[in-house]
Amino acid sequence: MKTGYDQFFKKAKQTSKANKNAPNNNKSSFVKAYKKDKKSSFPTGALFIFVFMAAAGLLAIDNLDQIEAQFKKIEIEIGMSTATAEEKAPAKPAEAAAAPVASIDNKSIAVEKPADDSDYLFKLADRKKQLDQKEEDLNKLSAEIAKQKEEIEEKLKKLEDTRQKISAALEEKIKADDGKVETLVQMYSNMKPQQAAKVFETLDEDLVIDILGRMKKKSAADILNLIKPEKAQVFAERFAGYRVPASK
Repeated sequence: MKTGYDQFFKKAKQTSKANKNAPNNNKSSFVKAYKKDKKSSFPTGALFIFVFMAAAGLLAIDNLDQIEAQFKKIEIEIGMSTATAEEKAPAKPAEAAAAPVASIDNKSIAVEKPADDSDYLFKLADRKKQLDQKEEDLNKLSAEIAKQKEEIEEKLKKLEDTRQKISAALEEKIKADDGKVETLVQMYSNMKPQQAAKVFETLDEDLVIDILGRMKKKSAADILNLIKPEKAQVFAERFAGYRVPASK
């Protein structure tokens, strides 16, 4: 493969051969130009530069092979240094590869942290859901208790109304019974003691005691005096509130 240096030296050799074949033409053209320019103002600085460049060019043409060899040597040294640099270069990618690992670790840490945060938020949301459910259950239970309380209060009110009705009925009955007992008291008081005594022996003991308690003492004594002694004793003890002890 030809490099830029090979092409450059090839062109330089061709140019030097062309210059050797036509030296007279160059000299004649140079003399003509010199005579022509001599008529005008002569540029000494430009002539010095031109002579220096021409001498350098001739020197370069004569030593062209040596210069080419020197440039090839430089090219070989540059190629070797480039190869050495390429051999040493893979160490940097290894270091560069370590950096992505560290960055990946940092990213994994950064990813794990949001995961932990999301897990914590999920637990909070679940806990809030449980508390809301408990609150809803408590509200339902409170409403049920309030409903049962109203029902109980309504039942108690009905029971109280019933009790009052029963009490009123009992009072009316008691009053009616009192009226009846008073009627009996007056009736037995107006009877003869012998007739009243016979009736008392067959009546209920509680009723007899109630009638005797409402009668005048003299009328009650006359009737008890005519009742059989055993029966009269029971009436007297019941009237006084005495209870016969139960037999052992």
